[in-house]
Amino acid sequence: MNRVIERHCVVCVDDEPAILAALRRALRQEPYDLLTTESPEDALRWITTRDVSLIITDQRMPGMQGTELLEEVSRNSPSTARIILTAFPGPAFSTPGLRRWLECMISKPWDSGMLRRTIRQLLRERQMDLAQEDETEETMHAERKLLDD
Repeated sequence: MNRVIERHCVVCVDDEPAILAALRRALRQEPYDLLTTESPEDALRWITTRDVSLIITDQRMPGMQGTELLEEVSRNSPSTARIILTAFPGPAFSTPGLRRWLECMISKPWDSGMLRRTIRQLLRERQMDLAQEDETEETMHAERKLLDD
């Protein structure tokens, strides 16, 4: 199986429309689909209905903290890369198990160039992980076939 991702999908979640607008401006020239929402519930629904490569979420949102959202994303879509974008990094760092399901934390205000580079790097890593999984599956299949012959 060759799982080449033709076009990545990146989801941004923030309860502030101005932040989402700024993210859309910063990322509009990037070579991936960008979905934005004020609702963590929308993001969770997209995770289960689309192949989401990366999610960026605010930490402080009504109803669900970013760390809670990313923990749920980690359970439902372990290959989706996860970034927290926050103006208050201190409290997020104290979340138990944070390192298991978070690739990166970026402080607001962010540097758009650094954000774009970070996203590109995480998407490259995801593509390499998928290629490695494919290679492992192909090797196992070939070994099974040899044993069956």
